[in-house]
Amino acid sequence: MLTTEFFDLSLSLQTALGAGYLGYVTAYAGLRRDHATTDAVFISLAFASLAMLAFVLLERFGPVVSFIAAFVISLLSAGLWRKWGRKGWLWCVGSARVHRDDGVHGAWSGIVQTDHCVGQISVHTVGGRILYMNDRSRYHDAPWGGLYLGGDGSVVLVVEEEELSDGTEEQRTGIKDEHMGTRMTYVPASQVARVNIRMK
Repeated sequence: MLTTEFFDLSLSLQTALGAGYLGYVTAYAGLRRDHATTDAVFISLAFASLAMLAFVLLERFGPVVSFIAAFVISLLSAGLWRKWGRKGWLWCVGSARVHRDDGVHGAWSGIVQTDHCVGQISVHTVGGRILYMNDRSRYHDAPWGGLYLGGDGSVVLVVEEEELSDGTEEQRTGIKDEHMGTRMTYVPASQVARVNIRMK
């Protein structure tokens, strides 16, 4: 749709489409990589329909109220879908033995999007080094709680201990600094050979 065509639409439709797409982005954050264009369009329209309903029902209170209500309803329903609805639906179809596909097509994507907490991690690099984060609970005040698992397979972590390729071990000191922050290490996906994770 061209920009001029979009702005020729009614305010209610413009609002619904915008709110619907924002709902889709919220509900499927981190899960959109494998989505086709049709997935994006029709999931956005599902949230747009709720936004349109809110807009129409509250239109008598004026365009500002109905505009805000449309976005709130779309985002609220997207958040509820992401938190409970999607899992509930997958549980239903799995229990009914319809299918067990959760729409996540890679193990790493599943790890990145899990609700389980990572307590410990070791990253084995292509060069033979092993980076250890032995106790993540010590870094809850650090950015990302001391660990970020990138959607591309990269890892950013606090390294407490490092095992070199010759087997020698080095303990990292000075990880936390009151003024400078917490020291973290970025490992690009191309350098990650294996990752061991303890989760709960």
